[in-house]
Amino acid sequence: MIKILIFPFTLFCVAVFLRQLGIKAQNDGESFSNSCANAALPTIYLVIYALLTIAVAVILGILMAASRSIPVIIIGYLLLLFLQFRTLFVPAAVVLREQGPISSIIYSWQLTGHRWGMTLAMCLISFLAPMLVSSAISYALYVGIPLFFADSFHLANLTTPWLIAGGVLLVFWFIFWVSLVGFYILVFLNLDYGENRGSYTPTPEVKLTDEPTQVFGAGNNVLPPGLGKPVTEQDLHNQVGLQVTRASLQSAEPEAINQHLDKVYQPPKSEDIVQYADEDRMPTILFDDEMAKQIEANQQMWAKQTKHEKTDKPDDNQPSIKMSK
Repeated sequence: MIKILIFPFTLFCVAVFLRQLGIKAQNDGESFSNSCANAALPTIYLVIYALLTIAVAVILGILMAASRSIPVIIIGYLLLLFLQFRTLFVPAAVVLREQGPISSIIYSWQLTGHRWGMTLAMCLISFLAPMLVSSAISYALYVGIPLFFADSFHLANLTTPWLIAGGVLLVFWFIFWVSLVGFYILVFLNLDYGENRGSYTPTPEVKLTDEPTQVFGAGNNVLPPGLGKPVTEQDLHNQVGLQVTRASLQSAEPEAINQHLDKVYQPPKSEDIVQYADEDRMPTILFDDEMAKQIEANQQMWAKQTKHEKTDKPDDNQPSIKMSK
């Protein structure tokens, strides 16, 4: 009786687990409680499918046992593998597509027939990966424990570090099997989309609607949402519900402005302007004592040179440079 009760509960946990992985892969955002509620009917379908599978396996087993022929037994095992291969996606179709057991068997038969290459690759990966990982772990433990931990490892009395290492290994093994189930779900969703590509409709585009902007007056100052009242040109024209305050600033008389400017502003005198106009516009070079000594030495050298050489008299109209210290 306990085994009979555990069997549906196990299928229910499998249905919830497959649904959670499928929902996460499709980004639908279903909660765990909703997954449990939606997994009730698929659990019934999985029980019916499991009973059908057991019935077919029992019938083939009886036929193989009755024949007692090796070729018949080999053919029976190959037929069981073929049926398992063609009905591989029945649990995913039952849980994720909420189809009945018969329709799920038909759908899995069509899906594996049209996409048999990817299905076969998934079966090989799912079959070989556990064998390779378990073989690698077993060989590592078989060689590593006697070689490095022969003195500390005892099956009869395991210490705490060994218990922790065993727990970590079990967690890794659980994550590995969860990854295989996730791989199975992703392959099913990929094949399902490829098989029913035309039935999927794209998400409708979200069109933005034009909404009037709330402004205050002619300055077009946008108010926060929910504050103020939209002011239109018609409201400004009719002055409906608005109170307009008009104010003007009267300036002083022109004579008073001119008197004020005479007090605060004094234009330059005409003598300064004339003197600036008559002043020569020769460039002025400012220099220090060292530069003055150098210029004087250059003038003396130039005077000595002019005594021995005849040069043309410089033009009086040629501009010169005025220097000031």
